[in-house]
Formats: sequence, C-alpha cells, structure tokens
Amino acid sequence: MKTVDLVGFDNFDDETIEEVKRKIFPLANKYKKMFGNETIQEFKLVADTFKKDGGKDLHELIMSLNTTEGDFRVEKNGWNILSLVDEVESNLERQVREKKEKSLKRLEGRNT
Repeated sequence: MKTVDLVGFDNFDDETIEEVKRKIFPLANKYKKMFGNETIQEFKLVADTFKKDGGKDLHELIMSLNTTEGDFRVEKNGWNILSLVDEVESNLERQVREKKEKSLKRLEGRNT
C-alpha cells in the first residue's frame, strides 16, 4: 500500500493538513499490519467544503479503505474539520473491527 491519499485538502492551512496527517498515518500503518500490505488496495480521505449561511464552512469527509477482503466507507458532515477526522476514523475502525470479528467467528465455526 502506498500512503493515504488526501483529496480536497488544498484549501486548508498547512497546520490543519499536518494535523490531519498526524491523525491518519498511524491508522494507515495499523491497517497495513492488520490486513497485510498487499491486501490494501486504497486508503483515501476526501474533503469537500461548502459555504453555508453566515459564511461558515460546512465540511464533508469521506474516508474509504478498499481491501481484497472488503470495502469500508464512512461519510460525515460538520463544521470542524479535525473533529470530523476523528469521527470518520473512529467509525471506520469500528467497521473494520466488526468485519474482522465476523470473519473470525465464521472461521471458528468451520473448525468445530
């Protein structure tokens, strides 16, 4: 797996982008260890920003992890980009954990 693809972060300041990287890259390494490097096809975080009433920015984040064992995707909207990163990261981890637990139960069922 190559590194995480960050898409749509061009309009954020450097400090925000670095903080996003500090949050995401350890997660990518965790998935690399969990699934194996060859299993992961793509790990991407996409940001889209919309102007809302009052000039505030509404952000949409989509985090996706595509593996040979399945695809995982989380989509969230909110005002604070760093909080959104934490939310999508947490939700994606939950999806991966649930998938792994189901796979293990299925394997245990076959071995009994």
